[in-house]
Amino acid sequence: MEKIKTKSGYMKLNEEVNRRRITILMISTSFLFLITAFLIESPMEVLKGEWKIITSPGILITDFMDLSNIGSAFFNAGITTLMGCGLAWLVKARFNGYLLSAIFTLTGFSFFGKTPFNIIPIFIGVYLYDKFFSHQPLRDLIAPLLFGTTISPVVSLMAFGLGWGLEGIVVGIGIGVICGGLIAAVMGHVFTFHQGYNLYNIGTSAGLIGTVVYMMMRGFGIKIDPVFYWSTEHTSFLSIYTFVFLAFIFLLGILWGANFSNYKKILKSSGRLASDYVEIADLGTTLVNMAIIGLIGLGYVILIGGDVNGPILAGIFTITGFGALGKHPRNILPVMIGVYLICIPKIWSHTDPGPLLAALFCTTLAPLSGRFGFFAGIAAGALHLPMVMHVGGLHGYMNLYNNGFAGGLAMLIIVGFIKGLKPQLLDDGWERKKISKTSVTQ
Repeated sequence: MEKIKTKSGYMKLNEEVNRRRITILMISTSFLFLITAFLIESPMEVLKGEWKIITSPGILITDFMDLSNIGSAFFNAGITTLMGCGLAWLVKARFNGYLLSAIFTLTGFSFFGKTPFNIIPIFIGVYLYDKFFSHQPLRDLIAPLLFGTTISPVVSLMAFGLGWGLEGIVVGIGIGVICGGLIAAVMGHVFTFHQGYNLYNIGTSAGLIGTVVYMMMRGFGIKIDPVFYWSTEHTSFLSIYTFVFLAFIFLLGILWGANFSNYKKILKSSGRLASDYVEIADLGTTLVNMAIIGLIGLGYVILIGGDVNGPILAGIFTITGFGALGKHPRNILPVMIGVYLICIPKIWSHTDPGPLLAALFCTTLAPLSGRFGFFAGIAAGALHLPMVMHVGGLHGYMNLYNNGFAGGLAMLIIVGFIKGLKPQLLDDGWERKKISKTSVTQ
């Protein structure tokens, strides 16, 4: 009994330490971005640019650095990161790998589609779903609360992109609330399609919901064309800035007790949902893995001569965040190689925006590589790119996690085939916790 009490006390102490340290990391990141914003641009330019960001439709591809200015993009990211951290504390979320991946994804996409205005209706929708239907602690719905903001452009598009004035704002907020609730309701079922082999589960859920919303809009004669805002002039600065930031995370991990023995536990995992590396290893080792994953993504972009801008930062921050929840060098590299190789015979260049983003976000399929090996990962990446290049039009470019949608469709086919052929192949033997709604992420 005494040993049980001692172990329980140690776990509570460790959770409190993680809570404090993750909060420090998130708030420090937020203030770093806010300071950067005002060092680059004047306060007036930052605020004017932020208004332009908030009142833009925000659909794919909207690089806020090109739409507005680089200072306003950093300001927008700093504010939304603070909002995400505040929400996590408000709902008493578990400060673990799920939260790290969610916050980093929210931060990254704040350079590329998400604003303080368009994410709030999603929060409200998830809250109302829980209050009237789910009746569970909101901390267990941190995934749809934060990852569900993938569908936030539907709010901005209705509010500011169709010329409906005040009525558009009301309709946009209302549709956003409905979408938030729907994502929370369907994400568990969508998970069964891919059995955890697609890490961006809510990207798939939002893609399906976005498709229904857009089909309804088409019935009223509303057609959405993609936009293209893509900055090229900040590559050098952002490359250095991102490298320094990732190096800081690496050093922070070392300072907080990273060790190679625990890192081997991460590398041995398939990465299949739910693989929370903060629980499997520890926070320090997880931060080291996150930094390595981010540096691999940044290195790929630089090596092939790609641009570094808002959308690319979204990709790098997302894969960095998922270095806490399923991704590690062994399972992401084959999938990235698959995207690179399929570009050679295809019509796309490696440095085109679509393939460049796909090379980062295709790592949603990392668990397949982790479970079935190097060549399975290459095949998954090769299949992923053609799909992601053509599914955006289904949801009217309103689902920011378009790669998550494409990855889910790919895994629907692959997992369905394997399940019909030999179901036991899908069991990677990893001693994982029972899947709950907290583990059904992005």
